[in-house]
Amino acid sequence: MRLQKMMVGFGALVLAVSCQLVGARGSVIEDVKVPLDKAPQGLKIDNYFKIPGADDGISNNSAQLADTPHGKQQAVQLTDASKGGDELGLIWTSDAAKMDLSQDQTASMWLYTGNTALKDSNNRRNNIGDGMTFVMQNDARGVGASAINTSDPEHPTPATGETLGVWGDDYDNEKFTTPESLAATGIQDSWALEFDTFDNDNFPESAADGSAGSTAWGEYFKVAANSGNQFDAQVGGMHIASGYPGDAGSYNIVTKTFNWVTYDSSDILHLHPKSHSQSYHYAELNHDKPIESSFLTGDVLGKGVWQHITLNWDASASDMNYTFDDKDPDTGAMQPGKSISVHVDKEKLKLGADQKIRWGFTGTTGASFENNLVVFEQVPGLVSADATAKLTDKTKNQAIDEASDTVNAGDRMRLDYNLTYTGGRESWKDIQAKLNLPSNIKFSSAKISYDNGDSQTISGLDSDSTAGQTLSAALNQELSSTNTSATISLAGKAVAGSDSETTVAATNSSFTGSNAITQATLNGFKVEKNDDAAMTLSLTGEGVDATGTLGAKVLTKPADVVVTGKITYTVGTADANSSLTLHPNLNGKDLPTQTLSNNDAAGTFTYKLNADQLLSGQDNLLTLYATDSKDHSTNDVGYTVTLSPGTRELAVGTRSTFNADDPVTMTGESMTLQPDHNWDVTVNDTKGKGDRWTLTASATPFISKLRGSLSAHLDYLSSDGSVSNLQAGSAHIMTHTATSDNDVINVADDWSDTQGLLLKVNSDAIQGAYYSTVTWTLRDAPA
Repeated sequence: MRLQKMMVGFGALVLAVSCQLVGARGSVIEDVKVPLDKAPQGLKIDNYFKIPGADDGISNNSAQLADTPHGKQQAVQLTDASKGGDELGLIWTSDAAKMDLSQDQTASMWLYTGNTALKDSNNRRNNIGDGMTFVMQNDARGVGASAINTSDPEHPTPATGETLGVWGDDYDNEKFTTPESLAATGIQDSWALEFDTFDNDNFPESAADGSAGSTAWGEYFKVAANSGNQFDAQVGGMHIASGYPGDAGSYNIVTKTFNWVTYDSSDILHLHPKSHSQSYHYAELNHDKPIESSFLTGDVLGKGVWQHITLNWDASASDMNYTFDDKDPDTGAMQPGKSISVHVDKEKLKLGADQKIRWGFTGTTGASFENNLVVFEQVPGLVSADATAKLTDKTKNQAIDEASDTVNAGDRMRLDYNLTYTGGRESWKDIQAKLNLPSNIKFSSAKISYDNGDSQTISGLDSDSTAGQTLSAALNQELSSTNTSATISLAGKAVAGSDSETTVAATNSSFTGSNAITQATLNGFKVEKNDDAAMTLSLTGEGVDATGTLGAKVLTKPADVVVTGKITYTVGTADANSSLTLHPNLNGKDLPTQTLSNNDAAGTFTYKLNADQLLSGQDNLLTLYATDSKDHSTNDVGYTVTLSPGTRELAVGTRSTFNADDPVTMTGESMTLQPDHNWDVTVNDTKGKGDRWTLTASATPFISKLRGSLSAHLDYLSSDGSVSNLQAGSAHIMTHTATSDNDVINVADDWSDTQGLLLKVNSDAIQGAYYSTVTWTLRDAPA
């Protein structure tokens, strides 16, 4: 390779003219900074991975961590085109980060496989090689595993070029005459998915039977570089395929035999033919389900852009399902890509009882070279996460999921991004949501709801924007097996553009955690202007402001609330009442719609909130809007009902007795006495339906000024048969949830000889009048 550069100096002025670097086979050296500067967001390469070195038997490892505009150590640089050919890059997971093949797993990453679009100084298309592989391996060498070159049997070395660092090294066509001998030089007990950018499909130009063909093949294989150059004879061009590098079944040894006849020219009277035969061997790689470059679709790899792949391991079927090019390199939006399902024979991997396996990437260059780079989004076994986007037209109660779907201007919209944690040895941490919101929706609110019941309000939303905006939010909770999902919900109203129909573009949003990254794509849709009519809604009656858009009422106790209003057409012909529909929402929850009655005056309505719909101790916000038969919508109006918090009171009798209603004479035997009828323990609860409370009681010993203590104790017998001694401590009496807004519970009503307070009198008790103080405690009960 050579660098042409000319420096011309004029005093302080220096001009530089430079040309691109050109290597062997017309390869153009692409500065590795070019793809790194364009790298997508990735995970920081942490201690999940190890780059093997000389101590691991890999002294020539070219792999290193690289920085991108998104942060430090976000990319793995397997090979660097500027270093020329014969590079080997290896990176393997640590022991702690092995993949568990007994469980479903997901891996996703971005790959950069060189750039054929570059031209050399003779305007020839760039020639790149060799490629990279994703490998699962159980090789005894661990992180020191690689394909090996055994040309020096005493000192084998890691192999490069055609092997991609994983396949057997066919460096001598005479030496490797069996598949077994070749497989022994690959990574053992492994499965590899290759991204091969160099077509190893080279043979002599002349292959005719006879001495000429024999000579051509003989001269060809005298060149050592030509021996290992036929792996791709079964496929065409750049390709993606899989196989088992350490298994003999992955290789074919092809024998090419030439036969010819010669004659002894010294005996011209008697020509004696002499037969000759010469055989040559070469190895082919069996490619399982290849994705190949073609004239129609172009190159699969080497496009000079980052390409995404998602791998899903199906543990029950032992299948690796992968989709290549499934994300747009510019936007990150999901796209169909090319999907392949490959059955993996786990017997060939020789797994242990724990079913775990090391995985990683290998990459090589040979006489041709390229930049091989990887950026990780999800690491198998670490965190498995997913995100989806869903847009719903709440007015029509219809999902909007196709670009051809249409909403009407004024329709109320709900946009949900659902984040799901599906497994892993860590929780999904430090999640940052970057939402690219669709245009033509005026969003009014945004919040996050977690699976555990908690919620979070998102700030920074521009409620006046209709051009599409970017909204960022940091989730304040991790997602894990105990808090598996979070839903980011935005509410808004569709807004028409200047044309009768506006096409809204698809959007892509990202969710970046410190240990997993995922995206969600929302398809585009259309907004109809629908401007042939215009209608407004206004409130009427008590407590309504001058604009007719806000109203309020304060209640000291639960009661039904009637809200009245009127729908008016300012443009167009009004629908009959029976074609007008109210859409109510109370405290953020949609309620059943209501059709206006033709018995009422045109456009007028009455809407009733039942008392049991109102929450005590807070403002209850009712919002209303209306639609007609032609999908026109009104403005929103709001009516606030404030219900006082209510009270919860305990009333007990100040003097209650045992053995006074129908006295029983003590006989010198133990006795159980029921309470007399003067016991009153009543809870009056006006806090509202659903209020929950607990009642407990304790008692002092029974005493008499003349006789001292009574040999007895006060028990509470529960309906389940459990017994509590009130004189030994606080006893649980009842837990209750209010069933109405004016709940009255007399606790003593259900007392009998099988439930309630009972006085247990011992046989040595002395008859007389005794006194005890019972303390009743009423408190909130946990939900």
